[in-house]
Amino acid sequence: MARDADLTRQRIMEAALDEFSEKGLAGARVESIAQRAGISVRMLYVHFRNKDGLYDAVLRQHVAQRASALSDPSLPLPDFVPRHFDSLRHDEIFVRLVMWEALTGSAAQPAMNEGERSERYAETLGYLKARRDAGELDPSLDTGMTLVAVLALASFPSAFGHIVRMVTGLRSDDPAFVERYETFLRDLAVRLAPPPQD
Repeated sequence: MARDADLTRQRIMEAALDEFSEKGLAGARVESIAQRAGISVRMLYVHFRNKDGLYDAVLRQHVAQRASALSDPSLPLPDFVPRHFDSLRHDEIFVRLVMWEALTGSAAQPAMNEGERSERYAETLGYLKARRDAGELDPSLDTGMTLVAVLALASFPSAFGHIVRMVTGLRSDDPAFVERYETFLRDLAVRLAPPPQD
């Protein structure tokens, strides 16, 4: 019985992930999520108290999965940005969720799961500080601003594929673009190292 409940809950979350990524929190409809999951609306409310609670659970699960995939503290800096880029290009649903969040929210109001997500970013900042202490990152660079730039570089091709195509003539999922962009990201990371000492 518990296994059936777990499977139903997971089906609901998978259906909700598709609905939220397509329409955002405001545009998503509980009826549509229930239909996608093959259950009644009443059953959805048995598992999740409301649409916000369902969105919170979906986002929390997705953030946790992404963080565990990127939490290797021994990763050399030249591999750090390409790994983020690779992770996001295989998870465009997450990119769309975050874009919907930015479009429908306000920078002044707390984001969903903000405390937990801030902890994940703090862990990533710790990684950058460790790379700085290891001599891979120029100590004159602001690590917070470096992380903002990393996130922008990693997510831009998935978020703005049409601009990538206009600038490069390649689709963002074209293997030729992916190879060139990963090479560029590694080269850029090497250039963030401290200048050689005289």
